[in-house]
Amino acid sequence: MTATPRTRGGLPRPRTATFVDARSWVFWCSIALAIGAFAQVAPLILESFVANPASGALSAALWIAYGLVFATSVYLLELYERRPVVNVLGALAWGAVVAVGVSRIGGPAMHTIVGDWLGEDSPWISAIAAPLVEEPLKALGIVALALIPGARIRTVADGAFYGAMVGLGFQVVEGFLYTARTAALSGDAMDIVWQMFVLRGIVAGLWSHAAFSAIAGAGIAFFFVSTAATWRRWGVAIGSLAAAMILHGFLNSPLIHGSQFTAALIKGVPIVIVLATTVHVGRLRERAVFARMARVTVPDYLVSPADFEGLSTRGRRRHARHDMNDRHGPQAARDLHRLQRAQLALLVAAHTDGMISARAADAAGRVTRARSALAWSVAGR
Repeated sequence: MTATPRTRGGLPRPRTATFVDARSWVFWCSIALAIGAFAQVAPLILESFVANPASGALSAALWIAYGLVFATSVYLLELYERRPVVNVLGALAWGAVVAVGVSRIGGPAMHTIVGDWLGEDSPWISAIAAPLVEEPLKALGIVALALIPGARIRTVADGAFYGAMVGLGFQVVEGFLYTARTAALSGDAMDIVWQMFVLRGIVAGLWSHAAFSAIAGAGIAFFFVSTAATWRRWGVAIGSLAAAMILHGFLNSPLIHGSQFTAALIKGVPIVIVLATTVHVGRLRERAVFARMARVTVPDYLVSPADFEGLSTRGRRRHARHDMNDRHGPQAARDLHRLQRAQLALLVAAHTDGMISARAADAAGRVTRARSALAWSVAGR
């Protein structure tokens, strides 16, 4: 039997360009879960439209726009690579369909269990029950992606990114259902739609499900990509999921009194701090990974350690292009931009698929052509 080719880090080498892998049992289990969960979600969405078509349509338009703006912003602000759009859509679909659908089954059961324990009138039921169901379901989507080589989860930053997409998918669908259903029961439905959208999307939404799942996703990715001791990998993965659950419970808790808007803003402070720390650590680790690739794996004539110093941050790349424009003109700046993109693509391909791979060879060719074009712009013109 032929062994599955592996990268330097010991993870399986991708057989497909995306997570869509017909030979992966995880992929087919995910499809089966999605079909079953869709049977739970679809009637809820239909009911939301039927109850009040006008407010349902407005709710859908607002939350779809919210999801598109949020996902596009996170996608474009990635430091080194743009993940495959199919993988991004898969992560969004897990949160929007699988996590929401299954939570509609497990959520009421958990609320009953917690209500029996705390008392049916306790204000803490939602703060305890919701995180216990929703956070593990969202985290399971990140685990599924990590187990499919084509998803290309190779750094902690990858896990945080896909976690944010899973959480965003969940947040958009849950936000739509809450908004449309609340508005349908109100006499002033359209005003309620706007109020609910501002509260759940703008005020509390910026540090809600996407933030929780990004934190959990970073820890799950660490489990799969790190070479640390097993106990440490398990500790980070479980600890990050626990942190996501605690922060979720804190956001739902009655600890902060006052208006919903004020409470949501105050509760957002520790969530943003934990999220920012997670993203910062993930980016530092990602930078170290690619710096090592430039130093050890990729030949210097393609990407040298000195080259990576100029590629390591978005600000340095932008400064280099501005400097090139001042010294040699806009064409040279555009050629440098193409060279930067090709070098980053080569580092990503070498790390994900190995230096001896079709993807790395294609990126290496692009680097060579871009370097020649830049040399011609600087010297030949």
